[in-house]
Amino acid sequence: MGLYEPNKGFAIDTHFHANVFRRPHAKRRRIAAQLSRYAAHLDGLCSTEHAYKQPLEAYDFLCEMVGHYGLELTIVPGVENISREGVEVIQLFESRAALVSALKAFPAFSWSIHDAVTLQSPDCVTILPHPFSPSGTGIMSGIGFERACQLLPHFDYIEISNGSFLEVPLDALPRMKFKDQVKKTTQFPEELMPSGVGRSYGSDAHRPRDINLFSTLAKGYDESVFQALTMRQDLTPILRTIAEFRAVGKISRSLLTSSIEYMQKQDYKLTNNGDGTRPSLAKRARSRILG
Repeated sequence: MGLYEPNKGFAIDTHFHANVFRRPHAKRRRIAAQLSRYAAHLDGLCSTEHAYKQPLEAYDFLCEMVGHYGLELTIVPGVENISREGVEVIQLFESRAALVSALKAFPAFSWSIHDAVTLQSPDCVTILPHPFSPSGTGIMSGIGFERACQLLPHFDYIEISNGSFLEVPLDALPRMKFKDQVKKTTQFPEELMPSGVGRSYGSDAHRPRDINLFSTLAKGYDESVFQALTMRQDLTPILRTIAEFRAVGKISRSLLTSSIEYMQKQDYKLTNNGDGTRPSLAKRARSRILG
């Protein structure tokens, strides 16, 4: 991967989490201030908050941050949605209104990854993030290798490398299968790449300082970022920095983040129906008892 060179192409992070869900105003102000510094080298930032963590609120927060600090940064509305099987798919849109419509049409856990073709639309760019993620949210680990390979051509992009896995020390990992999954999440196998599908690279940062991996996008002067992304380009990866870390501390932070998000997913499933409406208290109590 190349190192970042200022003024070279349109720099964009296609996978970022504002992580302001349930955060108090003081914490949000700190996040905005930090992001205004750590995103200064970017031209575009895709708002891809998890579907169960108020993605519309996250997008609005990023837009307000850009306006407050007067940044020349394009925020692309989007969501990291999650299927009934627990597989995640990033959906990007041209406008806030399109994001609102998609959140109503595809509530978290209400659709099947096996029907991925239904996500295809000229008004939506889909990215398959971390396909081999050990967490099971990747398509390979979520539904199995053979079925996953059949679905790969139905997405606009495959995330070739995920920045959140770049600093994980492979030698410290206990199991060979786990090591293999992490390795393939940092570098998707070229032989599995279907023709006609673009290559993307995202930091998957949940904190501003973790924006370590992004890419350059070929974009015409009069072309919007979304229009450029619809071309299914092979984005050029850019590695800004790898922060110093201690193996124990880094792994602990990752496990903490994963644990919190797992609980939030479970809470969402318990307190929402498939169509996004809230069930009755009796149904909620029954679902907790029956699991």
